[in-house]
Amino acid sequence: MEWLWLSVFLIASFIVIYHHVGYPVVLKWLAKQGLSSPPPYYHRHYRISPLDHMLPRICLIMPAHNEAAVISEKIHNLGAIDYPENKLKIIVVCDGCSDDTAELARRAASQVENCHLDIEVVEKPENCGKVAVLNEAISLCQCDVVALSDISAILSTDSLLIAAAQLSYEDTGVVCGSYHFFHSLSVGEQAYWRYQRRIKNQESSLGATLGVHGAFYAFRRDLFEKLPADTINDDFTLPVSIVMQGYKCLYDERIMALELEQACNEMDFNRRKRIAAGNVQQAIRHIGLLHPKFGKIAFNFFSGKFLRPLMPVFFTLILISSAWLSFDYPVFIPILAAQVAVYLLTVFFILIKKQPSWKLIRIVYYIMSGHIAMAVGLVRYLAGMESGQWKRVVSKDKRSRAVQN
Repeated sequence: MEWLWLSVFLIASFIVIYHHVGYPVVLKWLAKQGLSSPPPYYHRHYRISPLDHMLPRICLIMPAHNEAAVISEKIHNLGAIDYPENKLKIIVVCDGCSDDTAELARRAASQVENCHLDIEVVEKPENCGKVAVLNEAISLCQCDVVALSDISAILSTDSLLIAAAQLSYEDTGVVCGSYHFFHSLSVGEQAYWRYQRRIKNQESSLGATLGVHGAFYAFRRDLFEKLPADTINDDFTLPVSIVMQGYKCLYDERIMALELEQACNEMDFNRRKRIAAGNVQQAIRHIGLLHPKFGKIAFNFFSGKFLRPLMPVFFTLILISSAWLSFDYPVFIPILAAQVAVYLLTVFFILIKKQPSWKLIRIVYYIMSGHIAMAVGLVRYLAGMESGQWKRVVSKDKRSRAVQN
């Protein structure tokens, strides 16, 4: 029996180490082989030029649910975007808002600095959910490129010009930008997002970025396929449906999306539970991406997205196997003790809704709380507890904030 538990311990440990350390190392090596400079883009400098006719028509769609706190800042940001006004259509879809999001959006759009924008504010009396909004709005678009953006994300002024340059290549179907935060992050969050940006940049060098951030991404309109109504992580499912058609999904760090909202610990944990449930869903629904015919895409999907929702299972196997082996092999006693200590500390800080003060413990806490959120999300998804509707939570500065849950 000992050999069986030892095998479980070694295999589970190898998979955990590979997912967190081995994959980034291998990906970094592969990325160097395909390293290339991003394409130049048309520096328009807000001047009307004959070259404007070469740019695609873009429809920027922004689903909103109770975004009164940030909608005005978003409209003013879009007023500063450098793109021909006759080639940009902006649609704000207020999905069952119970606040004055729509009124504030129209008021901001009517101000002199924004009156050049072609903005349509659509009010839906009932909350349909983000996926339903996207399916309807994108299907009705008459444009070359669709861009999606969160209301709370401020975009760099040249973001649409860069996206247009990337999508001018026939084999590129999706382009996304880098995600940053206006408010300072904890040490653990900073390390996590540096890791995420590095991974996406390296995946992009292989032409196989999987999943984007909803803060901003753009894609060819004619490649859009309607999303299943119960989709949780639309910013993974939509781009992957285009990748599976044979097109590249690229990450361009020159496009910057700056998040205005600052989440408290409870809000962040709830958001991670929702994303975790979506990770489980996408691993099941897109298991076909593991087929060898997808090459580097299959490698990225397996190493990153497919293994991620399984991490709580492997951590549990490591805990159980090390506990069993510790009865006969004293070397496993400190291994078991370390695991128990980490889990107890993480649960403790989750319950008190605070973060530890020591830097190393903060990083460990952020990583492990993410895996605990993944475990909760796994259970919630398998139990059918994810509705795909918007849910209101409260951010750190007490403003109402909507996330899809």
